[in-house]
Amino acid sequence: MGSKHSESKRGVAIARPVLDLYQCTSAGSKAEEVAAVLHTHSHAIGIARVADSSLITSEDECVLKDAQQDALQKLRSSLQGRGSLQTCTTEADLLRFLRARSFDVGKARAMYEAMLEWRREIGADTIMETFKFPERKAVKELYPHFHHKVDKCGRPVYIERYGQLHLEDLLRVTTLDRLLLYHIKEWEILINCKFPACSQAVGRPVLQSLTILDLKGVTMKHLNKQVRHFIQKITRIDQDYYPEYLGKMLIINAPTSFKAMWQLIKPWLDKNTPKKIEVHGSSYSAKLLELVDRENLPEFLGGTCRCQGGCENSDAGPWNDSFYKPYPEEC
Repeated sequence: MGSKHSESKRGVAIARPVLDLYQCTSAGSKAEEVAAVLHTHSHAIGIARVADSSLITSEDECVLKDAQQDALQKLRSSLQGRGSLQTCTTEADLLRFLRARSFDVGKARAMYEAMLEWRREIGADTIMETFKFPERKAVKELYPHFHHKVDKCGRPVYIERYGQLHLEDLLRVTTLDRLLLYHIKEWEILINCKFPACSQAVGRPVLQSLTILDLKGVTMKHLNKQVRHFIQKITRIDQDYYPEYLGKMLIINAPTSFKAMWQLIKPWLDKNTPKKIEVHGSSYSAKLLELVDRENLPEFLGGTCRCQGGCENSDAGPWNDSFYKPYPEEC
């Protein structure tokens, strides 16, 4: 959380990612281009009369109702009065916390302040620079997960092949605590580097992502006690400290045992999260192609993309133009 707050009369300018993009480019000119794009389209976020399609799931979310607009102003005033409102916080940020708590101002304020305390404790503001993860390549081989290009809304696509998780081998090369820190670092890279690059590419703000969770090969043994505990921790971080960044999740190749798995996981989710999740068996191609162009999907998902060295290793996307290397230890 580290840049100047900026807003217009009609909406919100997403200042934080614009400034942080200077870390992700070789020169200020490209960051300035992004800043211009986001300033021009700032009215498309949150309280705008017309909302970016990558940020909404229904027309009801395009315009704030009077009560919601009132809640936004009350939250801002309350945080200012308590001295806890960060200068880098935009109205788009505040809306994420309000939506996560169904526009209950008191609960949204508590959630926001808890997030600030957590960031101080974990060192989230500097984790991109301070946390080194030299075992990343080995981890990705044993637990394939990666961003790969964008969907039709310009959102970054995150793919996870959970059925290929080899937990015992994974814990020989790292620890669950280090995986949690790595997860947080990846969040910061997404928000501060990848979202701004996607925004520049489409000429409008992009603040959510599409997740594809591939369960091919998954059995109940993949959800042993240790894994469940880890997923629960990850889920808490995502929902409590990075709320409303998930635009859509597609679970594909769901096995017949998925219903039992879902009963274990669902209680950990906020009530709004399941609305963003669709579950498909092996007949998922048509749905994927509704959301992602074929050339942006890896071959194993029915697409035509064959990145050199494998899509899972390419980190292909608009952010590739950046000279910022989040893992210099791999260079």
